[in-house]
Amino acid sequence: MANTVPPELWERVVVVRWPELLDKVSAEEQATAAALGPVVCGLALEHRLQVATDPPLNSRRRDADGDWRPRNHALSQSRGAVHAHALPSLWQSTWKVWQELSTLEPPSDGRPLLTTGAGRVVFPASTADGPPAEAA
Repeated sequence: MANTVPPELWERVVVVRWPELLDKVSAEEQATAAALGPVVCGLALEHRLQVATDPPLNSRRRDADGDWRPRNHALSQSRGAVHAHALPSLWQSTWKVWQELSTLEPPSDGRPLLTTGAGRVVFPASTADGPPAEAA
């Protein structure tokens, strides 16, 4: 999910390469994804992820007066929300990969990145002091 909080403050950054999951959904859903295009598909999956996880930093927004008000992602009328239910199997695959990636622990060797077939996890805290020293 996109957010304005600097990644250095995050415990982990999870990236799901959802286009890699398209071959696991029906031809009909692949056609729907093609018709929606990659931007709207990404927004739809991001919307579903926000509804499923309710991230604290995205749970409120400023109104015109500058006051904070709660945000209910389920009531959104954004492009992603409007098309979110058009990709049920792709969402299920994406959600499964996201859950797996979001629970991975940082590598014990201090590397800041783990990569799998459908995604990766970056651990920004591991990069705070720069890359690990090379073995001599």
